[in-house]
Amino acid sequence: MFADPARGHDVRVSWTAATLRPDSCELLVKMHAESVVGLIQEEAPGATFEPENFESLRPALDSFGRSLYELRAGGRALAATQTDVTVVGDNLEFRLVYPRPPGEPLSLRAAFLSRVAPDYIAHVNVTDDAGRELSSHVLRPDQPSAEISGGASRWGSFLSFLKLGVEHILKGYDHLLFLFGLLVACRRFKTMAVIITCFTLAHSVTLALAALDVLALSPRVVEPLIAASIVFVGVENLLRRDEPRRRWVLTLAFGLIHGFGFAGVLSEAGLGSSGSSLLVPLFSFNLGVELGQVGVAAVVLPLLWKLRGVAAFEKYGRAFVSVLIALAGAYWLVTRLFFE
Repeated sequence: MFADPARGHDVRVSWTAATLRPDSCELLVKMHAESVVGLIQEEAPGATFEPENFESLRPALDSFGRSLYELRAGGRALAATQTDVTVVGDNLEFRLVYPRPPGEPLSLRAAFLSRVAPDYIAHVNVTDDAGRELSSHVLRPDQPSAEISGGASRWGSFLSFLKLGVEHILKGYDHLLFLFGLLVACRRFKTMAVIITCFTLAHSVTLALAALDVLALSPRVVEPLIAASIVFVGVENLLRRDEPRRRWVLTLAFGLIHGFGFAGVLSEAGLGSSGSSLLVPLFSFNLGVELGQVGVAAVVLPLLWKLRGVAAFEKYGRAFVSVLIALAGAYWLVTRLFFE
C-alpha cells in the first residue's frame, strides 16, 4: 500500500567513459532514457520511451547521439566514424568512436549541456586502452568543456571537483543552518572554533568512508536525519539558554550524518564509476567543502561576535533565531519523510 517508485540514478546526471587509444577515442555515454526523450522532442514530438518503441525512436536517437559531444584535436573538430545506441535497463548507452590524430591534444565539449537544467552534471572518466585512469571531470552547463589528454587533465579534474565542493556547501542550506544553529548559542570564540573543527572532522570521516564504499546509508535515511539534527539543535538552544556544554560531542555525532549527505553528491557526480580513481576527486571535493565553509564562517563569526554585545539579542534574538532554525528543520523533515 505504501510502495513508492525509486530510481537508482538521478535523471539529471550522465556518465561518460572515454577510452583513449593510439589511433582512436571511444566514448561510452550512459543517460537516463527519460532525460534523452525530453531532449529529442524536436525530432520526435510527443515521444515517450518504452522498450517496445525503441526501434521507432532509433533515427532520432542516432541523430542525438552524434550531437552529444564535440571532440577536437589541436582545435580541429573530429567526426565520429562509428555510432551506436542500446538500451540498458532504464538507461540508454551511446557508443561513439572518433579518429585520434597522433601527438595532438584532445578537448571534449558536452554540446547537449546547453539544452538541460542548470544543475545537470555530466561526469567524464578518461582511461587509456590498458584501463589506467588518466583523469576525471565534472561538466555542467556553465562549464561544458575539458581537456582529456595532455598535462592539464589532472589539474582540470582537481579544479572541477573543488568547484563542486564549494558550490555544494554554499547551496547546502541545511548543512549551513545546522552549523549556524550550533554557533548561535556559543558565547566564546574558542567554543566556536572547536565546533567548526569537530564538524569538519566528522563529515570528512564519513564522506571518505562512504565514497570508499566502507559504509553506506540510503539518502532516504540520511536526508531526514540531517533535517532532524537541525530541529534538535534549534530546540536545545531554546531549552538551554546558557552556552550548552559538551556541544562538540553533539557536533561530532551529527557531523557524521552530514558527511553521508556530502557523499551522495559525489555519488551523483559519478565518483568511482567505470573504475575511476577516488583520491583526487575525494580530496578536492572535501577541500572545496572546507573552503566554502571557512568562507561562510569568516562572515558569520564576526557578526555573531558583535551581536554578543547587544543586550536585546541575548535576551530575545537568540531565541527567535533558534525558533526559525527549528521550524526550517521541521519543514525539511516532514517533506523528506513524506513528500520526496
